[in-house]
This record gives sequence, structure tokens and C-alpha cells, in this order.
Amino acid sequence: MRLLDTRLFNFTICEIFRNKLLLLQSKNQLAEKMIKLIQTNALRFFILFAIQILIINNINVFVFGYSTPYLYLMFFLMLPFDINRTVLLLLGFTGGLLIDFSLDCPGVHASATLIMCFVRPFILKSMSPRQGYDINSQPSIADYGFRWFFRYAAVCVTIHHVVLFFNLSFTLNYSFFLLVRALLNIVITLVLIILCQYFLYRK
Repeated sequence: MRLLDTRLFNFTICEIFRNKLLLLQSKNQLAEKMIKLIQTNALRFFILFAIQILIINNINVFVFGYSTPYLYLMFFLMLPFDINRTVLLLLGFTGGLLIDFSLDCPGVHASATLIMCFVRPFILKSMSPRQGYDINSQPSIADYGFRWFFRYAAVCVTIHHVVLFFNLSFTLNYSFFLLVRALLNIVITLVLIILCQYFLYRK
């Protein structure tokens, strides 16, 4: 009887240590995943914003100078589904400010990206698949296909541009010209984002 109790006690101790080890391994894997996710998004942030500020903002060849695509929006589109909303808004405001300072128009892009980031969770929720989003996936063509990503990107980019061009105008005297310019910008921005998706994130 005593031998049986000793074996049972040893077995219980082993199970406790085993469960703690599994829990520790799970926490380590989660920490590694979070670090990798942060590194990936940080790298994407610097690359996209560098291209936007150093290259795209300084060339004037898109549709004879009437359009400047905003490729940097792809950074916000591809942020994780479950990102904290406060972090999302801070990133949107900070990223917009960087573009504003590079173009010498404070507040214009910051407010547009902030509003886009504010409505992004609602857009994702309205477009959620029946089975929901896979936590290990990201909002991309590679994971959810062209149709889903195009709808998602088109809505977000359009909201951003509506706010942006309203901020730029402050008047309705040139409403038709601004409307045409905004539409051109939306189309070219979407084309660039989708091309980048196919070239950089295809599986």
C-alpha cells in the first residue's frame, strides 16, 4: 500500500512538472512569435515609409503630376487582425505625421490615417469569413485571396482619400477637379498595393 502511494505521489509530481514545462514552452513559443511579428511589422514600416518619403513623394510622373500614390497605406492594411486598438490608432497618427512632415502639410495625412485606422476593425468585422480569421494569418492576398483583399483595401483606401482630399481642399470651388484627382489616386494606390502583394507576399 505504501509502495502504491509512493508511486502515485511520484507520478503526480512528474505530471505537475510536465505540465509546467509544457506551459513554459508554450509561453516561450508565444514570446518568439510576438518578437517575430514586431520585427516583421517594424521592417515593413521602415521600408514602406522610406519608399513613400524618399522616392514616391519626390517624383512627379504619375498621371502627369496629378496623382501621388500612397503606398505606405499597405503597412496599416497588413497589421495583425487582433492588434490592440489603441496601438493601431497611435501607429496611424504617428505614421500620418511622418508623411505630413515630409510634405510640409501638418495634420492632413495624420487625420486621414487616424480615421482609416479607427474604422479598420469595423471593416474587418464586416468582411470576416464564416469561420473567422485565422490568428496565424495576416490581411493579405496570399492568405485570403484577391477578391477579399481588394474589397478590404478599396474601402480603407477610399476612406483615407476622402478625408485626405477634404483636408486638402477646405473649399468646394474645385470639387470636380479634386474628385477626379482623388479617384486617380485611389486607383493608382490600389494598383501599387496589389502589385506589391503579388510580388512580395505570394505563397
